[in-house]
Amino acid sequence: MVKKLLKHEFIYYGRSFGLFLPIVLVIGLMTRLFRFFDNGNILTGIAAGSSILLLVVACFTLIMMSSIIGIVRFYKNMYTAEGYLTFTLPVTNSQHIFVKLLVSLVCQAVCLVTVLAAASIALAGETFLHVVGSLGAAIRMLGDQCGAGNLVVYGSEFGILLLLSVISNMLLYYACITVGQTAKKNRILMAVVAYFIYYVVTQVISTVFSMVFMVVGMSGAMDSLTGWLTANFVPALHVILLGLIVFSAAVSGLFWFITQTIMTKKLNLE
Repeated sequence: MVKKLLKHEFIYYGRSFGLFLPIVLVIGLMTRLFRFFDNGNILTGIAAGSSILLLVVACFTLIMMSSIIGIVRFYKNMYTAEGYLTFTLPVTNSQHIFVKLLVSLVCQAVCLVTVLAAASIALAGETFLHVVGSLGAAIRMLGDQCGAGNLVVYGSEFGILLLLSVISNMLLYYACITVGQTAKKNRILMAVVAYFIYYVVTQVISTVFSMVFMVVGMSGAMDSLTGWLTANFVPALHVILLGLIVFSAAVSGLFWFITQTIMTKKLNLE
């Protein structure tokens, strides 16, 4: 049944993005063609500038849509009238969350690859080679400082952290939507309020930590730690990345737990 749900989700996303993805690539190709034939003519310059602006807007819209459609899909399929059918399927709540999350992540990855491909097409030529060369030089410089082995580990840690950040972000929206469903009225408004409360709490906590860190730093108590971090940059960066990974995983688990618990014990469909 999980495989059937995955198939159904992929079909839904395919219908939602099947036309828009090639359009973004075509806009990238148009941008490249206008730049290639730019001979200083005013009309050609206007067309080239307009195509660049159109490409930026299209890429930004695609990235935003990849998240928004995933959020809307979760809400409509789980908590509107569709939910009466969804929860009759022989699938656990955790499997429902997993399917929605996995397909949404795949969709976001495909959209990101499409944006990068469109940008590469638009920048094809000397500009693209310059960007790739600069990136390669930065990677080689970092490899010379920390070693090829550490560079590979850094890349893996950063990739895991990035993935967990996207996962926690989607699970945050799922949790807020689910919390909003516990209200008798104005459930979407309550979901927005739940997100606002989360945002305020996180901002207050980050502000408090920043102030404490600043005060401690001004007192000189952080000098020994700063010195150690400077002298042991390579292992320190591993520790920082691993700490962020653990934290992101814990936050993701918390959002998952909230969503699954409310979905299981306090399900309230429209």
